[in-house]
Amino acid sequence: MSIKFRDMLPEDAFIISELEKRLFGTCTDAASYKKMCLEEESIYMVAEDNGTVIAYCAITALYETADLCNIAVKNEYRCCHIAKKLLEKCIMRCKGKGVTRILLEARESNAPAINFYKKMGFMEIGKRRDYYKEPCEDAVIMEKIL
Repeated sequence: MSIKFRDMLPEDAFIISELEKRLFGTCTDAASYKKMCLEEESIYMVAEDNGTVIAYCAITALYETADLCNIAVKNEYRCCHIAKKLLEKCIMRCKGKGVTRILLEARESNAPAINFYKKMGFMEIGKRRDYYKEPCEDAVIMEKIL
């Protein structure tokens, strides 16, 4: 493995959208990723192995608060600490923009994600009822103070 981390580019949008669809069943359309990765408040990064995108992290940073929109790693690259390294790099970018806290929502049933975020220093601070659709489910709200 030769993993490299870099900013998401507009040409990555289709690959990211397809990865998201494969992993989560739903996805943001590629046109939205093309637009968002170029916006000033976006901290969108990818991990690639030998030039192939294998993971991404999407954070929107507005003023002192950032929202972690999504993070995903191809199944065959899980347990390689890629999500951890990718999120650490995004958190450093957040700090550079003056962000003091990061918020996220995770499906209440997604114990692996919640445990990952806890290991990364996020704490549960509340719930959003019926936040997710297909299937309908509550979200756990988590926060990391930087």
